[in-house]
Amino acid sequence: MQQASTYSGSVPVSVALALLASLRDLDTPADPGELAESDLPLNLRRRLGLSSVVGDQIKRYERRRGGVSATEVASLFELVSRRPDAAAVFIDAGQRIARHSLDERRFAATLGLRVLPHAIRSRQAWRRVQRIARQLSPGAVVRIDRKPDALVVQHGLPATAAEGGVGCSVLDGAITLVLADYRAGAGRVVHRCCEAHAGEHCAWELEAGEEGLDGHAEGVESESDVSSDLTQPENVGSV
Repeated sequence: MQQASTYSGSVPVSVALALLASLRDLDTPADPGELAESDLPLNLRRRLGLSSVVGDQIKRYERRRGGVSATEVASLFELVSRRPDAAAVFIDAGQRIARHSLDERRFAATLGLRVLPHAIRSRQAWRRVQRIARQLSPGAVVRIDRKPDALVVQHGLPATAAEGGVGCSVLDGAITLVLADYRAGAGRVVHRCCEAHAGEHCAWELEAGEEGLDGHAEGVESESDVSSDLTQPENVGSV
């Protein structure tokens, strides 16, 4: 695995904040009574996201404007990758990062985009994905291949900073949410090539469902599912 000291450039603070916010929220039990157990110190040690260190860092990131060094973000990826639930944390963080990126669009532009032909919506969606990938990996080679549409990233931070390439799940989450938001296709996002597993680059593409790219594949969130998720209190203003 590439050492964190070799990373250069900066990453938007929203990315670092998304990682820690996901860590915090996934470590917060649905039943607060779980934290009232007799062995509370041990319980908290198992829930890193609830530690004062993570809480204080979240507050610092919330006050920061601009970027965070890529080395610092790489360290966060490495930290999260050691957890047994690392993929879930990264997917959640990817969705938060995507929401933050999508919030930058003007509301009127969003409404106008959704009446455009599918081909145009798809092109715009993959451009948004490309922009997010570039934010995550400053200095990486990032492009969109066509037929089928696929995101290609070479020397990406998520693949090289996290153990076993599990950090790539952050883009799984981001791509799924962006495509749903743009109504650019429903299906499973496939990470068909990974630098962490001897690949020359990482590549993601959308696997079409039985009803095609405009259909809703079984087991995949529909746009209404994603929209409903965005309205939940825990997902509003997280990044």
